[in-house]
Amino acid sequence: MFGHYTRTRGRRAVLATSCALSAMVMFTSVSSARAQTAVEQVEVVATAVHVSPSTAPVNPVQPTSNIQREFIQNNIIPLASFDDIIKFAPSVADQSPNGPGLGKSETLTLRGFQDGQFNVTFDGIPFGDATDLHHTSSALFIAHDIGEAQIDRGPGTASTIGNATFGGSMNFLTKAPLRDLTVNPYATIGSFNTYAGGAELDTGQTTGIGALFFDGQYESSNGYLTHASENRANFMMKDVYQVSDRATLTFVASANHAFEYTTQGATLANIKAFGPNFGLSDNPKTQSYYGYQPSNYYSDFNYVDADVKITDHWKIKNTLYTDSFEHRDTESSDGTDTNPADVGVTFYSATKIGSKLSPQPAGAATDIPAKVTDAKFRAYGDIARVEGELPFGVLKFGVWYEQNHDARWSTSNDLTQDSLPVTGKYGTPYTYNIHDTLTTTQPYVELEWRVTPNFVINPGFRYSDFERDLNALLNKIKPPAPADFHQSYTSAQPSISARYTLQPGWSVYAQAAKGFLAPPINLLEVTNGPLSIKPEETWNYQVGSNFHQGRWIAGLSAYYIDFSNFITSTTIAGQANYINGGGAIYSGVEFEGQYVLDRGFSLYGNATYNSAKYKGTNVWLAETPESTAAVGILYDNKQGPYGSLIGKYIGSRYGLDVPLDGSAVHANQYGLDGYWTADLAVGWRFQNPVAGLRNFTASVKVSNLFDNTIINDYAGQQAATSTAFPFGQPLYWTMPGRSAFLNLSAQF
Repeated sequence: MFGHYTRTRGRRAVLATSCALSAMVMFTSVSSARAQTAVEQVEVVATAVHVSPSTAPVNPVQPTSNIQREFIQNNIIPLASFDDIIKFAPSVADQSPNGPGLGKSETLTLRGFQDGQFNVTFDGIPFGDATDLHHTSSALFIAHDIGEAQIDRGPGTASTIGNATFGGSMNFLTKAPLRDLTVNPYATIGSFNTYAGGAELDTGQTTGIGALFFDGQYESSNGYLTHASENRANFMMKDVYQVSDRATLTFVASANHAFEYTTQGATLANIKAFGPNFGLSDNPKTQSYYGYQPSNYYSDFNYVDADVKITDHWKIKNTLYTDSFEHRDTESSDGTDTNPADVGVTFYSATKIGSKLSPQPAGAATDIPAKVTDAKFRAYGDIARVEGELPFGVLKFGVWYEQNHDARWSTSNDLTQDSLPVTGKYGTPYTYNIHDTLTTTQPYVELEWRVTPNFVINPGFRYSDFERDLNALLNKIKPPAPADFHQSYTSAQPSISARYTLQPGWSVYAQAAKGFLAPPINLLEVTNGPLSIKPEETWNYQVGSNFHQGRWIAGLSAYYIDFSNFITSTTIAGQANYINGGGAIYSGVEFEGQYVLDRGFSLYGNATYNSAKYKGTNVWLAETPESTAAVGILYDNKQGPYGSLIGKYIGSRYGLDVPLDGSAVHANQYGLDGYWTADLAVGWRFQNPVAGLRNFTASVKVSNLFDNTIINDYAGQQAATSTAFPFGQPLYWTMPGRSAFLNLSAQF
């Protein structure tokens, strides 16, 4: 079924796994240090797991890091986005230029894989933008509602569903409702004129509605970048109802709205002239005026989940869901341009295609050119899972089905004339007007084969069917024209993993799996489309060992990923051209560990070496740090003070891997130096401080403690060109300066 290439890969996968398993068995002869007593070990490990930035689980099937609720509460401000929760984890690099929890993440990578190349799930449900699977972090759930995060640095087993699993998965689980009736008001005040407040109501366990919480919060901030203010409102409800001792229903509903003035980076000249926090200007005669860049983001996520134990050995779990996202925005043609001379709107005839109006409307030469866009999708899906105990293991099978309806349009406008639509040279203000549907079907089967009590093998198979249907009144080409395309992508994805327990608390594992990523909608938005380009695929090979003994918790892993059919693009005469850029090899080594000291203190650290280069070249894939690291000291006292000091290192990397002049398929440009940053958190919990008040917590979170504001990321190219900059000046992001936030929380 898979063809000669896939069969060859499959044999290599089995051979590699067999060799790894043989090595595992040999490890049993290695002596280990004497462990503490069982009770002491459990207590020490539990303390470290709960407060650590991330922890390697004891029985993984792939490199994994877990982030617990206690760490989120102690170290992350309640209004923060999901990228702040995971930023200390191994091989993760994050760039949020407007400040912690403020604005969206501009760059989020995992082992060098970019947002859209890895999976993101919400309570086990994959989600992402319909066009290219990316995520707008500031428009989604907040840290206050998250109970746990899990970073899987690999494609997972066959039961790991999603359209972009080959780069790994970032999984977020909502917190559980409290068992007692509780009212929890909370507030944040801090740098950049930031104010936020919210309240959560937990019903506790009831006979009528089960256990339910409702949480709502509102936040307003000027942001670190100049004139990049924002505000955000988030609401979430979760209800867990125990129908019987064999059946549980879970209902979740959330709604989010974020408003912000969108920034797009800054030139070196503007950073030098206006400072590292330059974002937008207050001069309405320039395109960079903040009032020309408003963006509204709307999202919701809703599901009902039924978990039923049919017999003592078989259970069914079914999740029916819908989620949506919309981005409405206005932006000038180049929001980074501070030159008052770079303005002017050109009007064309609506009847004589390509002919400019003569004379032009009065004032057009000094008007502000812009575009107005609206992009929205709504997805409907169902995940059915069946799991059964067999004499020799556990059988899992199921299917994920989703249909995503997407609509987007964009017009050219004159902001000086009350955002008047401007007829372009193709006879319409519209640059595109598109409707498309994305349909995914993924059945899977997986066996957890317990060969011995200490030896488990997980063979599995997943099949992906990915269908795109595009129906465009005006496709995104030049000139815009109607289009009606259908494109189908399929992939058979075998996987196998194995784990051997050397002794309680110490295991070794190996994995080989095929990954798949369907091409973005851009391949249908081309002249004479759609392009016949094969889907991107990977073969992932990983080995590792995790150790939980006494005061130590540690994980070590190595990976090799063969990436084929890498889709890349170049722009010629303003038109994007997509090609199969060949392949790439990702490889690396990752370590993370914790050591628990006395009196509530613990040490944490991780370090990774990551390589991602195009095959047959020395060209690095853009935005791939050659290394990452984190180091910290943490203190936790359940009845009083707590605190942490954590540093994060992001290694050197390149902003581009495709030359702007089209002189080569691959070439690196815009090198970026490595950098360190450090975050400090201190707080105190007060138990029953006054009558009626169950708990009161006050904390201060300081980000970028040493106020490092270097340039740390590439943001693109300016639209305006010149002799010195024929492709426009390069744009950059800087690290947001030091910030401090006071957080207060009470439970009645």
